[in-house]
Amino acid sequence: MNHALTSAKLDHQPIFGLSASLSALLSLLLVAVSLQGPTGTGAYLEFFNHHRATSILTAILFMTWAVIAIPFLAAVEEMLRSGGEVLARAATLLSSLGILLLAFGYFTTTGAFMAISAIASAPLPSEREYQAAIWRNMGFFLSDPGLMAWGLGFFLLGMLTWNSGVLPRWLGIVAVVGGVAGLLTLAVYQTPVLALVQVSCFGVWGFAVGVRIFRNSGRDLRD
Repeated sequence: MNHALTSAKLDHQPIFGLSASLSALLSLLLVAVSLQGPTGTGAYLEFFNHHRATSILTAILFMTWAVIAIPFLAAVEEMLRSGGEVLARAATLLSSLGILLLAFGYFTTTGAFMAISAIASAPLPSEREYQAAIWRNMGFFLSDPGLMAWGLGFFLLGMLTWNSGVLPRWLGIVAVVGGVAGLLTLAVYQTPVLALVQVSCFGVWGFAVGVRIFRNSGRDLRD
């Protein structure tokens, strides 16, 4: 069996198929919860206090998604390494690091809101909302490094997918679109639109790859 066929084989396929499917499901959930937010400036802490449980659950969802996505990305690296072993490793490292940074950024911002809301009194009546506004805006900057690193990794995975023959080429297009959205993060200031595109593409990608892994369980993925 040649190198391309060998690298298309994946051990413990049910585990990685489950990781892919859960990553996709959590991605779609993240898109859904991210569409909710304060209706205007100056009401960030008020919104957080009114939706405290949801905000905390979203932070937990982010971290869970990041942890589960890494085994999925490791499986993708193994599947696509025939197109370039070093490039596949670089794409996986960038994607994994970016996803972890993105989740950590959101988790940190939520922690800051929890700390601010726990203060019984502030030196000035508007001090707590002022601090919340700072952290709300800081949250966008905390997300940028993760989105961009993941964007480049996702873009590289798209290129490898297009040339691999292991996965359908349309999945390569989806990954490239998601990757470009991440790389353009700084081009659109303080809007989640590109991030939502990136996470949505990852969700589609996860479902499609997961189905293919389950369908070919125990067999070569090129079958």
